[in-house]
Amino acid sequence: MESISGAVPEGDRRPGPPPEPLPGPALGYQRSTLPAHGRAPEGWREAVATAGLGEGVAVFDALADDLMSLSAHRRSGLRITPTDRGPSVDVIVLDGPMRGPCRLVDRIDESLRQGLVVGTLEGNTAVAEHRCLVDLDPVTSAVTATVRTVWRPRTFYVLPGATAREARAYGRMVDRLLRALGSPRPGGAA
Repeated sequence: MESISGAVPEGDRRPGPPPEPLPGPALGYQRSTLPAHGRAPEGWREAVATAGLGEGVAVFDALADDLMSLSAHRRSGLRITPTDRGPSVDVIVLDGPMRGPCRLVDRIDESLRQGLVVGTLEGNTAVAEHRCLVDLDPVTSAVTATVRTVWRPRTFYVLPGATAREARAYGRMVDRLLRALGSPRPGGAA
């Protein structure tokens, strides 16, 4: 399904406090080099999956809550623990290709789109950004989820097939999260 990002007015983002510099380690990449939509820049790879997950505002709200609380990430098998460094914007991913220190770099909180963006920090062997979105189509009421991970292949690999194995690992992570978003949640919301 095609993205509905053009249907969301620019001023529809809910007001919030202005962003402040975050303490701790810096991101392991420059966010300005990664577009939110479109193709990954040269030298980067991506894994993208999109699925229709139902219809209506109730489904959208349930999926958005599931995503924003990281519950879908936990159900997908990713073990995530918050760090002890102030607000829960830094997390440690305990397994998967992004294993290591990461940061919740953006929360997308719009009336027709909810989502999270997680990026790797310096000290993580992976250099990646993971974007999870739940969209509500204003015309059809269809609810879709899109999971996109963009990464720069690790350059220290010398073993044959290492890049292909890394691509499969990111693809599995994307697919597991999309399945977790579509799986039944406690309380019967589907």
